[in-house]
Amino acid sequence: MKNILRNIIIAATAMSLAACDFLNVEKIGKSDIDTYFSDVNSLVPAVYGTYSLTYSFYDRFFLIYGDVAGDLVNINGTSASWSRNFNFETTAEDEATPVGYIWKQAFNIIANANQIIYHAPLLKEPNPSSTPIIDYVTAQGYFIRALMHFNLCLTYAQTYTYTADASHIGVPLILRIPSMSDEIKRVSVKEVYDQVISDLETAKSLFNGSSYSLDKSYFAGADACDALLARIYLYMHDYDKAVEYSAPLIAKYPLTANADYVKMFEGSTSFPSPECILRLNGYDSGAIIGSFYNYENVSGFPSKKLTNLFEEGDVRTALHSYIWNEGTADERRYTNVNMKYFCNELNLAAKDRHYDPFLFRSSEMVLIHAEASCANGDLNTAAGDVKKIIARAKGVDASQVSLTYSSAAELDRIISEERMKELCFEGHRLFDITRRHENLSRGETNSTVKEMNYPDYRFILAIPRVERDANSSMVQNEGY
Repeated sequence: MKNILRNIIIAATAMSLAACDFLNVEKIGKSDIDTYFSDVNSLVPAVYGTYSLTYSFYDRFFLIYGDVAGDLVNINGTSASWSRNFNFETTAEDEATPVGYIWKQAFNIIANANQIIYHAPLLKEPNPSSTPIIDYVTAQGYFIRALMHFNLCLTYAQTYTYTADASHIGVPLILRIPSMSDEIKRVSVKEVYDQVISDLETAKSLFNGSSYSLDKSYFAGADACDALLARIYLYMHDYDKAVEYSAPLIAKYPLTANADYVKMFEGSTSFPSPECILRLNGYDSGAIIGSFYNYENVSGFPSKKLTNLFEEGDVRTALHSYIWNEGTADERRYTNVNMKYFCNELNLAAKDRHYDPFLFRSSEMVLIHAEASCANGDLNTAAGDVKKIIARAKGVDASQVSLTYSSAAELDRIISEERMKELCFEGHRLFDITRRHENLSRGETNSTVKEMNYPDYRFILAIPRVERDANSSMVQNEGY
């Protein structure tokens, strides 16, 4: 093969669609894909399949990587599969780790999204009455493509503000299924972000114009587009836009109450969290991240830097302990664990006892709004935002929360710490450090790397060696 990525992309939809039980297809080529997409009834299953791949992407590596390479997680010394990432020792040859998996799986998902974007609109003319579902499905393709290009850029390219105009190298933009003659190479980070924003605006327009929808908790809609845009604009340091996109979501999605906070994570199969904008459905799926944080045989656990941030009475600390068989002779207590990826409804069948990781929730939107408002000099609004998060954590009214700060920098530090406490283990931390141009400082840790100054080439991963060996146009990241 002359180009690994091109061949992955050409075959990706065939392989992934064939892997989905509900499609019941064993061998798929281009003609088979065209035939499959010739029926409107194929569109929703194609969306299901793409979301199934997206769940695996987050579950297997992406969520864990964002925290293991940060400063809020320690890993068990026996966790060999993650120690190289934890110690920043990965190389381009690490194909079975995040280095190879995130790259290949993200482009696999993009390939599926591109098939949907290409084929779905072709069904409008012969099926005019199906326009709402066609537009809805097409919107899903644009949203997923944007999400994956953004995630790839976070993983393999320095943050947007690394250069003043974001002209530094990003990742390939794959907007269609390439031909064998196409040259696939990396474009600038600015080009990637511009395309991601364009895709989200297109998706949002299609969502808003369609009367069709699937379960809004598990499938993107216009609000999920706005949530991702709020996050993106924060990364771009476009604080006006970050405020603009986060504010309506804060009003629409109230924070989960203090009394239901733990249930929001541990009772995911039955508790409809009011602050959920989008989460992924883990029904009858693997739980790699659940195994990584498993309280009985833990690979990853909260660092001292994280646990030292919490004050007594903070409901979020309840997710760092677990009592098994409470009140019985066989009671066992586990502490310093992460229970965000565990369902405590043990009476359910295993496939029903799943966890559903959040992609977007209003807690993040409040913190985006706070950080952006603070950066804009609107300290009163920023303080009011962060008081909401602290008040919910303590189970009090926001009027009872007092903040002590004398400058925007001090308030920004408070917001940053609340972000650590609220969003820990949800895959944000490494990318928060880099977008804020901060140094990695782990404090007490069992990693060989306790400090790392920004900028550093190790804050991003290498382009997989197999890709570069097959594609002379694929430039490697500096340092690798």
